[in-house]
Amino acid sequence: MSHAVLWVLTISALAVVVVRRRSVAIALVALQSLVLGIQAISQAAGTSTALLVAGIVLLAKAIVLPVLLGLIVLRTREPGRMASERHPLARLMVALAIALAVVTLMPRFGLTHADVEDTAVGLVALGLAIAVVRRPTVFQACGFLVAENGLYLAALSVPRGFPVFIELGLVFDLVVVISVAGAFSARIHGELGTGDTSLLGGLRD
Repeated sequence: MSHAVLWVLTISALAVVVVRRRSVAIALVALQSLVLGIQAISQAAGTSTALLVAGIVLLAKAIVLPVLLGLIVLRTREPGRMASERHPLARLMVALAIALAVVTLMPRFGLTHADVEDTAVGLVALGLAIAVVRRPTVFQACGFLVAENGLYLAALSVPRGFPVFIELGLVFDLVVVISVAGAFSARIHGELGTGDTSLLGGLRD
């Protein structure tokens, strides 16, 4: 796998940590899935049905899940910038610290190329960090998608890859997660006028 692909995946994940617009974060996650899908199909090259299926699944995910998230954004317009979203540099430092710590402490699990393994682990860590440091529900959903793309990157580097039923199961689970996140976001927006989950801490019986 080329270093250009790894850099695109890493930079796009870091960008999700700091970008202001939810639509931009959705586009970045879609770009990740698109790049991984093209990589899987190119690796298949008529020799691996499993990789071909994985590539098609990733390309479908690059379209379907961003559309679902885009619909959420259209239904939950924000009146202004959220108070919890005003410190992008601090978010980036926290996310980088988490990712670097996980990559450093994580034992090797046998991928052929160490740089691919580090990037895959870093994407999973960054995805989970995004879900923690970003308060709007759409950004949190994007974080889980970034983490899943890290798993797919690792799968593409395993000689036989993940079984097809696992790949399809992951996508199904994510569609359910995104649907629940959409309903949750719409409900919060309807009650509070914003999708900022940090405001939930102020609720009392």
